[in-house]
Amino acid sequence: MSVVYFLVLLGIPVAGAIVCTLLRRRRWFEYVTVTSTGLTFLATLWLTSLVLQGATIMTPKGWFFLDALSVYLLVIVSGSTLVVALYSIGYLHRQIRNKKVDGSMLRLYYILLNAFLSTMMLVLVSNNLGFLWIGTEATTLATAFLVAFYERESSIEAAWKYVIICSVGIAFALFGIILTYFSALHVVSSADNALNWSTLIAVGKQLNPDILKLAFVFILVGFGTKAGLVPLHTWKPDAYSEAPAPISALMAAGLVNIALYALLRFYILVNKAVGGSFAPNLFIIFGLVSMGVAVPFILLQRDYKRLLAYSSVEHVGIIVFALGLGTPLAYFGALLHMLNNTLAKLVLFLTAGNIRIAYDSKIIRRVTGAIKVMPVSATLFILGVFAVTGWPPFGLFVSELSIVTAGFSAGNVFASVLFVGFVATVFVGFIYYATGMVFGEPSRHDKKGDGDTLSLVVIAVLVVFLLVLGTMIPTMIYNFIMRAAAVIQV
Repeated sequence: MSVVYFLVLLGIPVAGAIVCTLLRRRRWFEYVTVTSTGLTFLATLWLTSLVLQGATIMTPKGWFFLDALSVYLLVIVSGSTLVVALYSIGYLHRQIRNKKVDGSMLRLYYILLNAFLSTMMLVLVSNNLGFLWIGTEATTLATAFLVAFYERESSIEAAWKYVIICSVGIAFALFGIILTYFSALHVVSSADNALNWSTLIAVGKQLNPDILKLAFVFILVGFGTKAGLVPLHTWKPDAYSEAPAPISALMAAGLVNIALYALLRFYILVNKAVGGSFAPNLFIIFGLVSMGVAVPFILLQRDYKRLLAYSSVEHVGIIVFALGLGTPLAYFGALLHMLNNTLAKLVLFLTAGNIRIAYDSKIIRRVTGAIKVMPVSATLFILGVFAVTGWPPFGLFVSELSIVTAGFSAGNVFASVLFVGFVATVFVGFIYYATGMVFGEPSRHDKKGDGDTLSLVVIAVLVVFLLVLGTMIPTMIYNFIMRAAAVIQV
């Protein structure tokens, strides 16, 4: 029966992509994609309920499995994709009216959106580390064409940069997986199971710690590249800036999380095999460096989509830093921050898409008086800015407060002070640019008009979720996060 669960979860978006290739009418692309993403989200919620009842779902040969950590990320990623699919309807309608998109481009968009979802699902359900690697590499292929979607010279250049840097990075990850396999061959009962995470974690203390340390360095560089950790983060500003707004949103909300998930699985394994502070110290260093490098690029920025991309670099650093602290409170804060950051990035990138259409520019100084040109989108945008910079009463304030409290409690005083300094500096930069964009007098040439009703409602719901997570975390979500955090502490 478990095989059926995974076939359903992986098969729905694949079927959506196939059906979109056979259709010709624009409306049907939208209906099929909303249906496929919606059914995938519902299937994820169903499987989550099974896992939270105490079951770990695994196929007979152990290739695929689900535990509390994987279903937590499944809910975040599948929910984000459904949001993007709903937003894409109105966004692409406006792009068609502005003659930026034609029918053939529309078909390609929806085929690749379904393919993107299927590859992310593959990563999150894979017990076999080889499948996990294949799924991660497949996400690059699915999104590269979406980055180059508008076929501008700058878009094609950004897509090539994305493919080359991420492919080089993921090659490092493959070498790390091979080293892990080599270490496991001497202790597992069968070579067929030597790449299954559930098998490796069971024999973790018997694995060669020196080989695992070397493997983890390659893994950190490899999957860290995909997540956008410094120093191999340079693809991110270009790709996020050139991709259509909903795809930029999904890359920030989905692609980043599946890369962090892959890192987490190896982090758990190395902590059990090596012990001590080896992996945690690397996480703390890479997390703080990523936050610190993002700061000047946020303070001296002219493109608001690149601004959001560097914010993504910063927040990946926050999550990795929190995981490196290695305490239950820090793990809780890291997982909560994954959810909060996902919601905030969706709000910001989707409202940025509305702003881009209204002003026909990504340049910050050319966007003024948005509150008069598009009052709803501008209001949601400024709320998203307050949320992403950790301003109460939004959810990121709670997760960042949890992380910094965990840092001071664990005795990492200097690192925690740096953390607070970076967060405060980013807040100043974001507020400076956002207030200039939202307030002031618009140009006479700016088009009045907001996004479509469906898009605005979807974004508003995300803002409400951010407020709920910042004022009173529902018991169900709190327990869910605690169950996922317990997996990291194995």
